[in-house]
Amino acid sequence: MRVPSDGSSHGTSPRVAKTFDPAEMGVLSSDDQAVSGASRRLRALAVLSGSLTDALSPADAADLVEQKALSALDATTAVVLTLGAFPPVTPPAASNEAGGATRLHVVHAIGLPAEVTAALEQDALGAQLPLAEVARDGRPVFLHSEHDMGRYPAWAKAMAGAGARAAAIVPVWANGELRGILGLTWSDPRIFDEDERAFVLTLGVMCAQAIMRAHLRAAERSAREEAEAARTLAEEANRSKAQFVATISHELRTPMNAVMGYTSLVADEVDGPVNAAQKDHLGRVRDTGKHMMGLIEDLLGFARIEAGEEVVRAEPIRLVDVVEESLMVVRPLAEKKGLRIRLEGPPQPVELHTDPRKLRQILVNLLANAVKFTEAGDVLLLLRVEGEDAEVRVYFEVTDMGRGIALDDQKRVFDPFWRADPLAKSGGGSTGLGLSVARQLARLLGGDVSVSRSAPGRGSTFVVSLPARYSPRATHVPGGGTTFG
Repeated sequence: MRVPSDGSSHGTSPRVAKTFDPAEMGVLSSDDQAVSGASRRLRALAVLSGSLTDALSPADAADLVEQKALSALDATTAVVLTLGAFPPVTPPAASNEAGGATRLHVVHAIGLPAEVTAALEQDALGAQLPLAEVARDGRPVFLHSEHDMGRYPAWAKAMAGAGARAAAIVPVWANGELRGILGLTWSDPRIFDEDERAFVLTLGVMCAQAIMRAHLRAAERSAREEAEAARTLAEEANRSKAQFVATISHELRTPMNAVMGYTSLVADEVDGPVNAAQKDHLGRVRDTGKHMMGLIEDLLGFARIEAGEEVVRAEPIRLVDVVEESLMVVRPLAEKKGLRIRLEGPPQPVELHTDPRKLRQILVNLLANAVKFTEAGDVLLLLRVEGEDAEVRVYFEVTDMGRGIALDDQKRVFDPFWRADPLAKSGGGSTGLGLSVARQLARLLGGDVSVSRSAPGRGSTFVVSLPARYSPRATHVPGGGTTFG
C-alpha cells in the first residue's frame, strides 16, 4: 500500500497510484511494435496463401499480393513485372546475349503514375534501373533512402515524383527459374530488418506461383476452348458430309427406280414380246439395278446414322419372324453361290421388344457379308438367349467359312468404307459400310457387334449382342450425334 504523498490520513481509503501502461495510452514500445508487425505479416501470409488458391487471372493474383504487401508493410506503391512474355520463352541471359530484346512487362501496379508504369515497359533488361538489375542478377535490392535510390538517377527522379523515399525490389522465383520482379516503395526512409526482407522475398515466391497457376489455368481453358471449337467444326463437317451423301444417294435412287421400273415393263412384255437373249440381258440389268439400289441404301443408312437422325421405334416382336425375314433377303445370294445358310436356335419362342427394321438390317448386313466372303461351305446363324428378367440378352452368332481376318485388321473392320483389299473382286462392289452400319445400329438398340474369332483361311464369327427389351435412353452413336429412343 502506498501512502499518499501529502502524508495525511483522514480515515478514508488511501489512494493507490496508477502505474503507467503504454498500451492503454495507445503507445507501443519498440519491442511491442516489432511483435505487432510480425503478427500482422504472418496473418497477411496466411490470408494470402488461402486466397491464391482461387481461380485468379495473372493480374488479379498480382493485385492480391500487392494489396497484402501494402497493408502489412505500410508501403505506398507496388508493382509486379514479368520478363517479357510469360512464361519466358528463353532465359534472361540468353535474351541479353541476343541483343537485350527482352523487356519487362507490367502485370499489375498500385499507386504508380501511368507514365511511370509505361516507362517501365520501355526499358530493356540492360537499362540502369533496380528492376532490370534484379532481373539480370536474380538478387534483391533494398534502398533505404533517397540517397540509396540515387544510384539509379533516372528511375530515382521518376519515383521521387511519385513520393517514394525508400524501395524494395525482389526477384520472383518459381521452380528454380526467375519469373519476374516485385517492387515496393515507401513515402519515408526505411530500415529493412531481417524479418521484413524475408517477408518481401516470400511474397515474391507466392506471387510467382500464383501467376504460374493463373497462366496454367488460362492455357488449360484455351486448350479446352480450342478442342471444343475443333469438335464443333468436326461435327459440322461430319453433318455436311452426311448431308452430301444423303443428297447424292437420293439423287441416284430416283433415276435407278426409273431404270428398274422400265426394265420390268420390258421384261414383262408389256409393249411386246422379247426373245430369250433379250430376257437374259434384261435380267442382268435388273440384278445390277438391285445391286446398285443396295449400295445406295447402304449410303443412305450410313448418312442417317452419321447425322444422328436414326430414331429407335421399338415394338413387341417375335424373334423367329425377324430372323426369317432376314434370311429371305440373303438366301438368294447364298443359293446363287451354291452355299447353304443353317439356322440353330432355342426351340421355345422368344419375344423381343426392339426395333424390327434395325434388327433386320443388322442381320442382313452380317449374313450378306458372310455370304460374300464364303466360296464354299455353310454360313451358320446361331441364336442364344442368356440372363433373366430385365437382364435377358439375345446373341446372334454369324459364322462363315471365308478367308478370315488378320489380327491387325480386326480393329478396323468396323471402320466406315474400310476394306482389307480394296481391289479384291470378292468385294463385289461393296461400299465397306455393312459392318460399320450394323455396329452403330446395334449400339442404338443398346447392344454391340464384335468379332468373336477370326483367322486367315479359317473363316470368322461375328456376334451381335442385344437386350431383349430395348430401354429408351440417350444413346451416343460413334461418328454421329446423340439420339433419343
